[in-house]
Amino acid sequence: MLHTITPLSDVPRAQLDPITTPTEKLSVFALALSRPLRNETLALCCDHYQRGLGIFAIDSKLKLTQIIDRIIGAAINIDSIATICLLSSRRGASRDVTDSSQFFMAKNRCQDAGLELTNWFLVASGGICALN
Repeated sequence: MLHTITPLSDVPRAQLDPITTPTEKLSVFALALSRPLRNETLALCCDHYQRGLGIFAIDSKLKLTQIIDRIIGAAINIDSIATICLLSSRRGASRDVTDSSQFFMAKNRCQDAGLELTNWFLVASGGICALN
């Protein structure tokens, strides 16, 4: 599992290179992902040109709809953030039946705050999946 998400040798540079593909996003997340896996959510914040501005990490077992307000609260304090991409890791657990609805509700909350939630990746013992 730990070899599933590994950083690329050419990781996009913060505030310079656009981060547009899932591979590029996962390579950035791989730099911040805790190992061994634990329950956490990482938020990659980008500007209008999809250049990375920062990563927030939240250690929590809460569902995404319960922590999205914390992510939005941190992101809206930085004027240049336009988009957010998320990665959640779960220790031992894989996809949950409510994940799709959680993503939809989180996407709406972000939109209400003037932000775009582009992707949500889940890393668990079974591998990686995109939940958007």
